[in-house]
Amino acid sequence: MASRNTAICQVCFTCYDSEAKRPKILPCGHTFCSQCLLNITERNYGSIVCPLCKRKTVVTDLSQLTTNFSILDLTPDDQQEVQPTSKASARAEQRLPLSAGICDDHGQHKLFKCKSCDKWICHVCTVLEHPLDKCNIISVKKALEEMRNNMNAQFEQIIMEYNQTFNHLGVYSKELQTLEKNYKKMSLEMGHVMRQYEEAEEKVAGEHLKLEKAQKVGLANLQVIKDLQNRMSNLSGIQETEDLSQTVSQYKKSVQTWMPDIQQMRSGQDISLKSQMQSLTNFSMELLNWNTLKNLELDQLQSIIASARESIMLSLITLAKPFILVEKDNQNFYASVSMQDNNTALVGDLYPSKPCSSSTTTIIFMEMLRKIPDIYAVKEAQGQLKYYHLKKIENEDRFTMVPMDDSVTLDRLHLLIPMNTLIQAGVVWVMITKERFGYLMRQDDPECGREPTVNHRYHLHASVDHPPPGESVIFKCNLYEDLISPPLVVFLTLGWHGKTQGDLIIMLEDGSIRSIQFLKLCIRDSEHSYRGTSFLTIGNFGNPGEMVRGGDYDKNDGTGGQSILPNIPRIESNPQPVTEGLLSGMPNKGNGAQFNIYTRTLPGSFDYWSFGRVTTGIEVLKKAVLLSNIQDVKIENCGAVL
Repeated sequence: MASRNTAICQVCFTCYDSEAKRPKILPCGHTFCSQCLLNITERNYGSIVCPLCKRKTVVTDLSQLTTNFSILDLTPDDQQEVQPTSKASARAEQRLPLSAGICDDHGQHKLFKCKSCDKWICHVCTVLEHPLDKCNIISVKKALEEMRNNMNAQFEQIIMEYNQTFNHLGVYSKELQTLEKNYKKMSLEMGHVMRQYEEAEEKVAGEHLKLEKAQKVGLANLQVIKDLQNRMSNLSGIQETEDLSQTVSQYKKSVQTWMPDIQQMRSGQDISLKSQMQSLTNFSMELLNWNTLKNLELDQLQSIIASARESIMLSLITLAKPFILVEKDNQNFYASVSMQDNNTALVGDLYPSKPCSSSTTTIIFMEMLRKIPDIYAVKEAQGQLKYYHLKKIENEDRFTMVPMDDSVTLDRLHLLIPMNTLIQAGVVWVMITKERFGYLMRQDDPECGREPTVNHRYHLHASVDHPPPGESVIFKCNLYEDLISPPLVVFLTLGWHGKTQGDLIIMLEDGSIRSIQFLKLCIRDSEHSYRGTSFLTIGNFGNPGEMVRGGDYDKNDGTGGQSILPNIPRIESNPQPVTEGLLSGMPNKGNGAQFNIYTRTLPGSFDYWSFGRVTTGIEVLKKAVLLSNIQDVKIENCGAVL
């Protein structure tokens, strides 16, 4: 008698019958119901891949396949008679297969995983949607084993990282133990020095008493000599004169003995005391310097920086390993500071992570600027260094960056900050007009490197009405000589539906009045700018010569956008072929600030008002053209590319 599993199709797991579920034998010897085989042939265009052994069979009609009558002869009663003969076999019969659930499409257990599609699938899926010749199929058991191996590898990696961290902690623990021993040693030496100071003080006091006694003896003898001198003028007899002469001789010997003793005492003790005092002073200075450096290293200079002088900063940069801390967009950035041979401290570029070093010193960026006596920004252009002096604005927490004609003098400590670092710190603002300021930002766009003639590293954003933030560096320069020079490149930041989509990088034609006008409206070197305006219309939609119009800076509906510069000629350049990315102006002075950007090429056609071309980002504009309303596209930001 056949088992229960024999009377069940191994694809759909339902019992065979004499109609739709009729058992059919494949050439490989495996049996499946006619309904499942029909589904397989429909999906595979007349071929059947056996769900079990994967042997391929080409059939034109299921009637070609032999019916398995041995299974079909099983009646429902026969199947009911097939009962487990023991509790063990009953548990084995009731045990569920290792499954990832039930397939929503076919209602079968998900016994496999498609690694190519990263999905759990059933038997039917392996034939229909995930055939073996296209997908990498493994069993649930093997998939779970791979997942466990992957998790185990992750656990090993985490454990290894923890062990490395503990090793670092062990090294730091040894460093602390060494410092502790050094401090104890220095404490003992300090005690010894203090005792030497006390002994020296007692010795000096004793010498002072001896000196006072010698002074008294000398003064007394001097007074006697003076009295004898007075008596000599009144003498008249020979005997009295002889007696006085003997007395004077005796005092003369006493004075001759007293003076060398005093001289010897003074010179010997003077040398001894001065030598001892110099030795103690030198040791004290060494001790003070040692403790100062250790405190700077351990306390991260927080209390020292507040009152730092040039000498302390010099020692700090020379002996420690300081890093400037810059906070930008709620993220900390660090820049290394190194001492140069020419008595200047050089600040490196910013990077997000601080080096792991026990000797690292962190200094707040603006605090560093406040404490250094002379700060300079340096910019390399055409192989030459140009220096800018950073001067604090009186009564304000801001700095002005003034161009210098001469190089930096090296008679004292200076701090050189590359222009790149200042811009990365987000503190550099450019004075576009007397009332308006634009800010510089660094753009790390890999696409920019493809244009060899243009430097896309910095964006000068359109000016704003509000003054720069408190801690800022204001770049005073000749805008169109020091910063913006040919080739003229601008950017338009596009966005729609509340999301920024990307930038259009546009190279403008040199010497064109329309180019100058476009640049001024991008950086807002006038009352108006393109910032906040919408695109207006689409011309030749979907056809060659398709173009997008924008630039109505005042009315934003297509009726405004008057030229901001006078005497713009109707035609000022040679006609250019209409190609994708071409930037064109308007012949009418009433809307002369409006512009068109072609998104499709029109062979054989020329434009007479072009003055630039999109070099990067045209795909963003093409994407905008497909929106239901082009006026949803906003110029969120604009400016010049430096």
